[in-house]
Amino acid sequence: MSIWWAAALVALAAPAEAPTLAAWHGQWVGEGQAFGKPATATLSIAPGEAGTTALAYRLSIEGEPPVRYSADAVYALDAKGRVRGQWTDNYGRTRPVSGGVAGATWWAHWGSADVEIGRSIYALNGDGTLTVSDSVLQDDGGWRLFAMLRYRCTNG
Repeated sequence: MSIWWAAALVALAAPAEAPTLAAWHGQWVGEGQAFGKPATATLSIAPGEAGTTALAYRLSIEGEPPVRYSADAVYALDAKGRVRGQWTDNYGRTRPVSGGVAGATWWAHWGSADVEIGRSIYALNGDGTLTVSDSVLQDDGGWRLFAMLRYRCTNG
């Protein structure tokens, strides 16, 4: 019985592993819908400076006119799984980001009340794919989905 107690004390005393975004790191290629139209995108998610995670996003929406959107972001994660960062796009907009990570889900709230508030959810699926859904906050407090793409890792 003393071995059981010793094991229990070690488990309780061992520090919990700090949350990380490493599971999302990789080169990802996705397809889906954005603004009601077929879309393709790439995500490059990699370690950044000083323990951060860097993300590069490229979105293409076919149609007239075709849309090409790009953004780069840097995220820092604290010991409680809280995410803080900044997102800058090819239109010259920079938005603060806050969110969190729990298990296979990473979420980010971006923007500000004076412009718009959005939410992106990065969900790792059991089959090794990544589903990213993007929504914007509506005046009634609900979220309107404007993009959902399913990605596969190309370097894995």
